[in-house]
Amino acid sequence: MIAAVADAVTDAVPQRTLGRVQRTLTYLVILLMCLLTAVPLYVMLLVAFQPTGAVFSGGDLHIIPQAVTLENFTELLTETDALTYTYNSIVVTVGVMVLATTIACISGYILTRFEFRGKAAFSRSILLSYMFSGIVLAVPFYILFQTLGLLNSHFALVLGLTALLSPLNIWLMWQYFETVPISLEERAWIEGASRWRAVRDVVLPIARPGIVTAAIFSFSAGWNNFLLAQIVLSDSEMYTLPVGAALLLGRDAGWETAMSVSVLICIPPFLIALFFQRYLMLGINIGESG
Repeated sequence: MIAAVADAVTDAVPQRTLGRVQRTLTYLVILLMCLLTAVPLYVMLLVAFQPTGAVFSGGDLHIIPQAVTLENFTELLTETDALTYTYNSIVVTVGVMVLATTIACISGYILTRFEFRGKAAFSRSILLSYMFSGIVLAVPFYILFQTLGLLNSHFALVLGLTALLSPLNIWLMWQYFETVPISLEERAWIEGASRWRAVRDVVLPIARPGIVTAAIFSFSAGWNNFLLAQIVLSDSEMYTLPVGAALLLGRDAGWETAMSVSVLICIPPFLIALFFQRYLMLGINIGESG
């Protein structure tokens, strides 16, 4: 009976009206999502680039910039250890990018081009291991690095982040190498090239978009990581930027300092999203096709 009533109502409403309602609801949802994203970013930029107390003054909230200044960033970089934290983040991020992308390329190529015992089980384990979050593996990582004497080192953090990220990157490169015809390698072999030379001169140039995508994912994981860095690193001089930012906020830093360090953290991901958007979309498309 309910279905019959619904059909009758649907027939009574013109299809054009239904289309307009659907479009209107879609635009409203998109607008709401944009506001939820844009408002916090605007407040962050507003506070970071305003003089101290300019946003919250006289008990009022000033949402229109009165003046633009870089004094908050100057104070952040000169009176805190933000530069040290930034350097540590760069070291860790570059290490994760190089190691995770290299492992992904080698593993993805092997899974694509070679047949070996246990390949199916290894393939399933890749997808299964990606289901475990960093929170679940935090304590095992801590015990492992403590046993190996690697605690409070960037090397341990690079290893941990690479282990967490490898399932995604391996799966990504595996799917991408599947799109590279093996006939191109065979042609290189016929011309006298070794397997390594064929991979270097033929496969890797074609797979460059996938490699860049894996490197971008590795960069994001290394730059934005907080949980594992907080667990592995105990010396403040070894802290990465997200952990250092939490330390600054714990010292009763003002809103200006908090927003300035937030802007500093957001700059690299913003630039990557701006200039490498097509590679990010490539990763999403491969994920959907896989």
